[in-house]
Amino acid sequence: MPAPVRSPFSRRQAAFFSVWLLLVVSVVSWRPGVLFTGGVDPVVIAKAAVGLTAVIGAVIVTRTVRRHGRVGARSLVLLLIVVAVSSVGAIAAGDATSSLVLSARIVLVTATVVVLVASGPPMLALTTLLGALGAVALVAAVTGIPELLSEGRLGGGIPDMQPNEVAGLAAPAAVALVVDLGRRGLRVGNTVLFAVFAGILFATGSRTTLVVVGIAVVLALVIAWPIPRSTTAGILVLVPIAYVLLTFTDVVEQFAVRGQSAAELASLSSRTIAWTAVLEVPFETWAKWIGVGLAVKTVTVNQRWWDSQVLDSSWVSVLAQAGVIGMALVGLWVVATTLDSLRSDRMLRSLTLPLLVLIVGRSILENGLIESSAIFALFLTISLVLEPGSEYPRPPRETAYGLLREPEPWRAGDGRPRP
Repeated sequence: MPAPVRSPFSRRQAAFFSVWLLLVVSVVSWRPGVLFTGGVDPVVIAKAAVGLTAVIGAVIVTRTVRRHGRVGARSLVLLLIVVAVSSVGAIAAGDATSSLVLSARIVLVTATVVVLVASGPPMLALTTLLGALGAVALVAAVTGIPELLSEGRLGGGIPDMQPNEVAGLAAPAAVALVVDLGRRGLRVGNTVLFAVFAGILFATGSRTTLVVVGIAVVLALVIAWPIPRSTTAGILVLVPIAYVLLTFTDVVEQFAVRGQSAAELASLSSRTIAWTAVLEVPFETWAKWIGVGLAVKTVTVNQRWWDSQVLDSSWVSVLAQAGVIGMALVGLWVVATTLDSLRSDRMLRSLTLPLLVLIVGRSILENGLIESSAIFALFLTISLVLEPGSEYPRPPRETAYGLLREPEPWRAGDGRPRP
């Protein structure tokens, strides 16, 4: 009798992946360019229902596992303070409703992440989340091909997303695949998938994401050194191709300029106009210190042809939404998580450190670090699995007498290999 075909995914992996998929779908844009202002419509209700389903799915998953871990409190405390400070600022600004709804969304995402992180080993939680991000990016890219043909940039079809958001979903998957290439070498699966996600990134025309991904890729290969021979051979093949593109074509120049004038490039597509408006808020005002709420996505500007500008920077957004206090706390959170990654074991560090470089580097020119977004879910997951206060029990092992020992917990940063 032939042996049964073994699925590449276990039931546990499939369960984690399914919940992550629901979470990602609930936080990505369904209507690009539409900012939430506190109203209720079918799309808002549908996204809330999908997010609530993700929470319920996470609870079901945690009830089916035999061993449960403990999640550190530092990241959650910092996040709670940032959200609380911004909520106070929103109430003071008279815009409490929409900001409180967005705070509730963050709590919903956080609850899902916490439950899943406590329900499995760190690599299980991270790899299944990365798989969900890549799956949504792939579906959005395939269904967005008509937009690529008509507009010149690849946006999402289903879900309907802007090109930069599609790039933000594809980038973590691409970096994770490079980590796998650095560990196991070139294989059909990881090589083809990396080529697909690299193509998606290039087709989106997202310059910031592509540059930061390049830095993260180099870092991933350096951490994995010495890399397998097949990966080295692949790099040697790519070097002359890159040289020809840089030297004899204008592909890179066209990608960098993207039809913009020198003034637009100098102002980072008008981003610096919005940043200046936020930075010029007087220090003697409460808005400078505690912000005006999470609902603030634009700022009033004094320009000839427009009077408002999207912030387009996670750090400037945090400064506007939660003030100097909130931005300082987020900065502390990022630094602490990065240090935790540097202190973790090599396997976890080789994945989390390049991802942190990607997330933090992209946050300078893109939103999503502290809001109900896929990037926030990824950052929170990384920070929780790395915290010294987080631990997950090892599976029981047989002794010399055939008995089972009690599982030993791993702790972030203890230097021991993890399951």
